[in-house]
Amino acid sequence: MNDRIRVPEVRVILEDDDGNEENLGVMPTYQARRLAEERDLDLVEVAPQAQPPVCKVMDYGRFKYSLERKQREAHRAGRAGRAASEMKDVQLSPRIDDHDLQVKVDRAFEFLNDGHPVRMVVRFLGRDMRHPENGMRALQTALDALGKEIAIRVDQAPRMEGRQLFALVRVDKGARPRTDKPADEKTGADGETNEIDPPMVALDTPSEATGRVAVVPEVASEPVTESAEPVATA
Repeated sequence: MNDRIRVPEVRVILEDDDGNEENLGVMPTYQARRLAEERDLDLVEVAPQAQPPVCKVMDYGRFKYSLERKQREAHRAGRAGRAASEMKDVQLSPRIDDHDLQVKVDRAFEFLNDGHPVRMVVRFLGRDMRHPENGMRALQTALDALGKEIAIRVDQAPRMEGRQLFALVRVDKGARPRTDKPADEKTGADGETNEIDPPMVALDTPSEATGRVAVVPEVASEPVTESAEPVATA
């Protein structure tokens, strides 16, 4: 660069502020160096193996900063790509209850939303191995619940390996990540409370028409209050 260039002549390329390049042809090195000094720029050798070597008149400080920034961005992009492809495990138990199961499903949902493939793992401890169907039921329930929150693709169907049952899932192609959760059964999408049918209560007396036990809605009874006025008798 600049005075360190020892060859007698070079091919000069002039770079303007917009990044456009102009080939000025072959000229003596001292003339190319003076051209760079007149523009308050640097003469940088970019192709020393060419005949004659190719030099570019540019702002070397800005060029070096731009190069370092591109390298940092490429490094961050590569690190983000590696993080996105990192496998995440979600542990389940064959005897997991409904609340803990929903917590695990929510965690798997977050991993999938971030672009990670997820491995749903059921670990069998002690006597759990006597009833592997419980683990399969827990895993299938988790997959069904997860599929209601985000479109998934099962890359590897549930299978046993030692004392573990696992399945590999990822977001289905073309599926958009969801930021909301499905509406609660008692609450509609508009936030209003839905009407819920009253529970059905079986009566002990058989119906005269069918001979079967009649089932009627349970209605809350009103408290009976005694009348303050005496009841007239005949």
